[in-house]
Amino acid sequence: MSVLTHQMVPPSQAKADAIRCIMAGIVPFIQSSPGLGKSSIAREIAKEGNLELIDFRLSQCAPEDLQGIPFKEEINGTMKARFLPFTTFPLKGDPIPKGKNGWLLFLDEFNSASKSVQAAGYKLILDRMVGDFHLHEKVAVIAAGNLSTDRAIVNPMSTAMQSRLAHILMTVSKPEFIEWCNKNDIDYRVIGFIEFQPDKLHYFQPDHHDLTFACPRTWEFTSKLVKGVTEIKPLIPLLSGVISPGIAMEFAAFCEEYTKIPKIESIINDPEYARVPVEISTRFAVITMLMANSDENNIKPLVKYMLRFSPEEQIIFFRGIINRNPKLRDIPEVEQAIIKVISFVDED
Repeated sequence: MSVLTHQMVPPSQAKADAIRCIMAGIVPFIQSSPGLGKSSIAREIAKEGNLELIDFRLSQCAPEDLQGIPFKEEINGTMKARFLPFTTFPLKGDPIPKGKNGWLLFLDEFNSASKSVQAAGYKLILDRMVGDFHLHEKVAVIAAGNLSTDRAIVNPMSTAMQSRLAHILMTVSKPEFIEWCNKNDIDYRVIGFIEFQPDKLHYFQPDHHDLTFACPRTWEFTSKLVKGVTEIKPLIPLLSGVISPGIAMEFAAFCEEYTKIPKIESIINDPEYARVPVEISTRFAVITMLMANSDENNIKPLVKYMLRFSPEEQIIFFRGIINRNPKLRDIPEVEQAIIKVISFVDED
């Protein structure tokens, strides 16, 4: 089965599949286009398993980094050479880091390694050995790399290595990215733009000529750059070097919609009659602005105002506020509105 026909899975399933492999003693190999969060998955697995993360980039390695360096040792009166591993790898007998359950050895840029480094990795992957030494039994191993179809730096992998791994192909997921954004304080204008134009979440062409491209990683960068900034247009040259020129201009234009929306105070004071924008882009701006500013004190009038929007738009709002603050779901007005909109969508 080729990469083009292999079933792609969203990040949540890639993570779950990787954990299943680790628990079974198999090394998972997550592949995706650049910038989709492979490293984040490794960090999450390490954090949730209370493991010390060892980030090891194979593209920067020589075979000796995996085999160890030779040293002399006298055995039964005869001098012989053995390979001494680097301190990168926890070996049998090493103490477990204080307060940790073990280690997660993250072999990043795995298929960017040279053939000689890949060959040196056979023993590490299958036999859990570095030179003549065994990895510690509390070391979990996960690998990641880019897709060969994306013109990233990727070297062919031998069939011997292919059969030593569980291959997991990951694709982008807008719902999962939005959920992550809401839980990680990503700027509400980024969330609004992706909700409005979901095809711009990962706008990647392998043969593109721009210096960069839009992807989950670069949208996170964008959020950091625009956080607290009201006027986005002066940032277009900078954002062009983060999400590409065309999308930077589209994003800046979308952010202009926030100047057209009613003030949150007017919505709270008069939710039944405060202006509801007609333009779809402005409506998305309103929704994400309210999502970012909802709390226990103002949620009741905001729910009343949102009931004047379409069910699909209400779903975006309620999903966002609960991801940001799960306690809001316990408020009766919120719970009743969610039940109503879900039943309406189900009937439709």
